[in-house]
Amino acid sequence: MPYDSHHHRAPAGFSIEITPAAARKVPTFTGLLPAGTAVYVTNLPGTDAAEATALCRRLRDEGMRPVPHLAARGLTSRADLAAWLDRAVGEGGAREILLIAGSGERAAGPFRDTLAVLDTGLLEMAGLRGFGVAGHPEGHPNAKPVVLLDALRRKQAFAAAHGLDAWIVTQFTFSAAPVRRWAAHMADAGVTLPIRVGLPGPAKPATLINYARQCGVGASLRVLTRRPDVMAGLVRAWTPDGIVADLTRQGQWAGRGGFAGLHLFPFGGFAKTAAWAVTAMDTPGAIGSNAGGEVVGLT
Repeated sequence: MPYDSHHHRAPAGFSIEITPAAARKVPTFTGLLPAGTAVYVTNLPGTDAAEATALCRRLRDEGMRPVPHLAARGLTSRADLAAWLDRAVGEGGAREILLIAGSGERAAGPFRDTLAVLDTGLLEMAGLRGFGVAGHPEGHPNAKPVVLLDALRRKQAFAAAHGLDAWIVTQFTFSAAPVRRWAAHMADAGVTLPIRVGLPGPAKPATLINYARQCGVGASLRVLTRRPDVMAGLVRAWTPDGIVADLTRQGQWAGRGGFAGLHLFPFGGFAKTAAWAVTAMDTPGAIGSNAGGEVVGLT
């Protein structure tokens, strides 16, 4: 199913990430994901730009919505940014991107953060429909909460001024509580961008703990490691069902401090995570479905 050219809302349904390396092992995305699913293409250090662009094109050709990561600090110049956008939109067929600062404290060029990328004026000229930005419910190791809040306000204002969709994708979490508190604080502070809650897909707990330590997910990691069922041998598979249930019970899929959907990190494998997401959405009474079969929770 091709991308709807009249689509002007924030992305709907669950979204999921994949690396170009992992994508080589996926025979077909159409067999794993519903048509129109947003698939985020990661941009880790050392990622081959041509391979990432080809993956975006493949995703689009297979009926998915490619959302490549644009890492601001990895760009060497304004011309480098223009070339990246030309590849992503022109060759890759992307209409949405995820704007992130990128790894490392030193920028390769003039862009220390994503606001500097927005200030170039190149995004609104590139033919994009919208962009996602990062949210950090458990804080950021290199930025104070007030700085992060101000940046989100400025990104929200930029999107509104230029007629672009914008949304927040949170760092992955193992606990609903810090996400709920953060979302309510964002709403009180005037940040009304749709929030897509980042969750790890099914995986072995040892794998999750390793990723969490690398990424600085502190409070919710402690919640995970305090669960006897998880720590008993670190072999039992973990799934996000409990967190989704916690979020649903709080009624936060709409309204103040509401969440717009899930963004899945497939640490335990892409196919396994995709299968979990599809089942979660198709189960009668589960989040993301209703009697009429329409997506209501993961919108």
